[in-house]
Amino acid sequence: MKRMTLCADDYAMTPGVSRAIVALAEGERIHATSCMVTTEYWQDSWSLLKPHLGSIDRGLHLNFTEGKGLSPAFRQGFPGLSTVLIKSHLRQLNSQDVLQEVRAQINAFITVTGCAPDFIDGHQHVHHLPQIRQALLQAMKEAVPPSCWVRSVTPLVCPNPSLKSRVIEYSGAKALRAALKQAAYPTNSGFAGIYSLSPEEAFRPLMQTWLNDLPDKGLIMCHPGLIDHNEADVDHGKARQIEYDYLIGEHFLTDCDNAGAQRCRLSSLLFDFEQQR
Repeated sequence: MKRMTLCADDYAMTPGVSRAIVALAEGERIHATSCMVTTEYWQDSWSLLKPHLGSIDRGLHLNFTEGKGLSPAFRQGFPGLSTVLIKSHLRQLNSQDVLQEVRAQINAFITVTGCAPDFIDGHQHVHHLPQIRQALLQAMKEAVPPSCWVRSVTPLVCPNPSLKSRVIEYSGAKALRAALKQAAYPTNSGFAGIYSLSPEEAFRPLMQTWLNDLPDKGLIMCHPGLIDHNEADVDHGKARQIEYDYLIGEHFLTDCDNAGAQRCRLSSLLFDFEQQR
């Protein structure tokens, strides 16, 4: 049986997203969640997640594209994804501003939780972009233990590669993985979970493929949410509800069993990282 981790992104994005993730943690459907510390819901949402610290990895969902930042340079708002993507590759972001924001988000996580994150990933995968990944590695050396794992988007398990999946993987994932190896930070062996986030795209067949094809110590990202009329405008709301309904149901457990996939915390699997490098 192969072992893998299902990570729910965007904790604290909205109350409905947080409620969905807590329910999945209670049901032992997920074993990791990454937290958006830049939102207005972060501090209040943490208390709901706290009882499940023994069963899930809790991480920092580094944000540079949505809402407002925590440091002076980004307090009025982040640039959009396209701007960050282009400017980072042209090395036109202010490196000190980026480093200050990364430090501020790590500190916000530690201040509320009382401990360093088990792992770090990025909202819209910004953590592997040029300039941001360098700032992240520097800030990690200052504030987090060497056991902190970092999400790698490569090697990517994607049955039908799209422009979206190619842009994500080739925008910095391989460079980040190489940097993590050099710095001796642990990471996942493979990655899955990228799709259009369209409610028209059947989610269960995608998950069945990911469960079957992902290697041992792999990572699947998901974006569940409980979306009501008060959160009708949440990003990809319909897809989030579809993901939640599947993950909380019995079909998901059946699909895990059929794939021989054991769900567990990635941090518990990476103790022998030095041997597998």
